Amino acid sequence: MGTFFFILIILPLLAVLPCSYASAQSTLSTGSSLSVEEDSKTFLTSPRNEFSCGFYESGGNAFSFSIWFTATVEKTVVWSANPKSPVNGHGSNVLLNHNGNLALTDVNGTVTWDTGTRSGEGTVVSLLDTGNLIVRDSTGTILWESFSSPTDTLLPLQPLTKGTGLVSSYYSLYFDNDNVLRLMYDGPNISSIYWPNLDNTLFENGRTSYNSSRVAVLDTEGFFLSSDGLNFKASDWGTGVKRRLTIGYDGNLRMYSLNASTGSWIVSWEAIADMCDVHGICGQNGMCEYSPSLRCSCAPGYEMTDPQNWNKGCQPKFNKSCSKTEQFDFIKVPHSDCYGFDLSYNESITFAECERICLDSCSCLAFTYKTGSAYCYTKALLFNCYRSPNFLGDNYIKVPKNRGTSKQSGLTCNPGIPVVVQGSASMYGMGDGNKSYTTYYIFAAILGGLVLLFIGTSWSFLYSKPNIPKSMEAGYRMVMSQFRMFTYRELTEATGKFKEEIGRGASGIVYRGVFDRPVDEHVRGDHPNRAPKYLRPQNLD
Repeated sequence: MGTFFFILIILPLLAVLPCSYASAQSTLSTGSSLSVEEDSKTFLTSPRNEFSCGFYESGGNAFSFSIWFTATVEKTVVWSANPKSPVNGHGSNVLLNHNGNLALTDVNGTVTWDTGTRSGEGTVVSLLDTGNLIVRDSTGTILWESFSSPTDTLLPLQPLTKGTGLVSSYYSLYFDNDNVLRLMYDGPNISSIYWPNLDNTLFENGRTSYNSSRVAVLDTEGFFLSSDGLNFKASDWGTGVKRRLTIGYDGNLRMYSLNASTGSWIVSWEAIADMCDVHGICGQNGMCEYSPSLRCSCAPGYEMTDPQNWNKGCQPKFNKSCSKTEQFDFIKVPHSDCYGFDLSYNESITFAECERICLDSCSCLAFTYKTGSAYCYTKALLFNCYRSPNFLGDNYIKVPKNRGTSKQSGLTCNPGIPVVVQGSASMYGMGDGNKSYTTYYIFAAILGGLVLLFIGTSWSFLYSKPNIPKSMEAGYRMVMSQFRMFTYRELTEATGKFKEEIGRGASGIVYRGVFDRPVDEHVRGDHPNRAPKYLRPQNLD
């Protein structure tokens, strides 16, 4: 008997052993899996526990399969399999199947991401101390690795090549066709390169396009070396420090160094010193400035498109036509400019001539004029706009006369833009409709149960007491009869085809109804001249 009970206890433990085993391993074999409900567990850890791998909550009920630094105060994610398509927080899982394919499956059974490997039994998945997740076949050959498909972070010894790049929100770090490593804003409607400085030549920026390798790497001492000549190092360069190079949601590229004693990060290098040099940070028709902290505001005559998101910029508060009778004003924004998207450029012309050029062009939205040098730039788009006391010029916004020329107050920019979860609310169980229907169902079930319990108790009490007084018996029968179900025909006749509506509620419409004769009068004790009944139709089908 003792042996029998031992078997009953050990079998359930064996059934869950792959996941428990996985939580402390740096190598997994086929058949290993982890469900999203076990997000507190790790799928893999590196040999020295430098990195962990598993499910990471990226939003309300939304999870990604990710790799993060183990020894940080909060999970610092360095790679995600599905950053733009998170899976449901219930019923999703990641599995190394017996075909040798590592696959992430959503609650509905859809494979949202996989390694595409088909190496069969003997396939092994490993998480290295470099943070690289790899898939090997039975011969030890690497078939897939996370280092080949970075997301927003480059780790030491991870190469950045012409076929890879770092992406965060609308921003990316990549090798351009001229072999130069660049930062670019690539929004829904506008794209714009902003690093290295386009006002300088490649040579002035310390770059060269005369290379064909297109490769860059961050070494273990904090040195970054690129084939286009870009070289920089961390302010705390040297061995023994964990580092990462990450492009943020604000479009800036930064190197971070880990403070081992606190588990927090410090910035040890950054590409952009003035955040207003990052294109698109305040969106189209938005203006960036420091006063003294970074803030965004809308150009005069414009208002925020989405009060929660500056990436969507501002929209005009006026309608502009190109009729010959329409008149315009120009609103001056001192010490400001909108970089790029010039319609025309003129030197040594007067302010009046510059203003006339913009007035004569329907597509001109503004112009920038530098008084000292008499430079005139007309603008086709209000994009990459900024204000700075160091800029020796003014921007003039073109608006129809007497049409919404008030300026919106500035709002502080928030570089920590939250991750936007893609997919419908119902997919991730966040829809209000599901909650409402669930409440109704629960309420109906409870109400129905109470009614049945009351009827059953009443009948049981009535028939178990043969000597019950007649007056009390009549009372019980009268109460129970109130639950009588009427046919649709009876309801139609009583309400005059639902003619008189006397009210509405959450459960339907209430009609006034009168019966021509008593209903079960001998049981209910109803009088022929009783008050009218107020009826609610049970089924109108």
